Amino acid sequence: MNKIVQNMSRGLMLIVSVVVLTLGVSVANAKNIKKHNLVELMTHSDSIVVGTVTSTTDGFQDGLPYTEVTVLVAQSIKGDHETNYTFRQFGLKAPKPTGDGRINLMVTPAGWPTYVDGEQVMLFLHKPAAKSGLQTTAGLTQGKFTIRGDEIANGIGNDELFARMTVSGRLTPNQQDLVNQPGGAYAAEAFIELVRTAVEENWIETGVMTNAQK
Repeated sequence: MNKIVQNMSRGLMLIVSVVVLTLGVSVANAKNIKKHNLVELMTHSDSIVVGTVTSTTDGFQDGLPYTEVTVLVAQSIKGDHETNYTFRQFGLKAPKPTGDGRINLMVTPAGWPTYVDGEQVMLFLHKPAAKSGLQTTAGLTQGKFTIRGDEIANGIGNDELFARMTVSGRLTPNQQDLVNQPGGAYAAEAFIELVRTAVEENWIETGVMTNAQK
């Protein structure tokens, strides 16, 4: 019995590793995710949206387990999106019967974002994988920000979000407060506006916002 379990575990890790590599995230980083600052999150994002999660379902696509997330888009900050934006991320919401008497245990990996119907989010999304079409957030849980009341925070409490970077442009007092804050929940409106301004005015491309990390 132990041998069967071990074989299943090896098979699971192999499949997860293949999918992680397909998504452009190394297996090492999946186990020990480095902390990304805002420049890195924005640079690695194909889409940035603000909205409300309206549905989450899961299933199998060409044998790969996925969770499908639909967001009612309130603000499309980067990229063109319909009112309802749907994407699929690797991993099931919960273990799921396969229909042949077995149970598929490949749930969303640890360190990856999970979603709940009704939650308000700001998502920094990678470009969908070329082969599978699966998509997740830049920096994994770091690229999913949850809005609660008038505050916003990502999966690691905004830790080091403004570390190792500089902003040389003229900031509003509220935006400057964000840059000076080492971590913890931010004022949601000020943070969203800062990101929107940075995208619309091409701060990264023009050198207004730069990554100081070598």
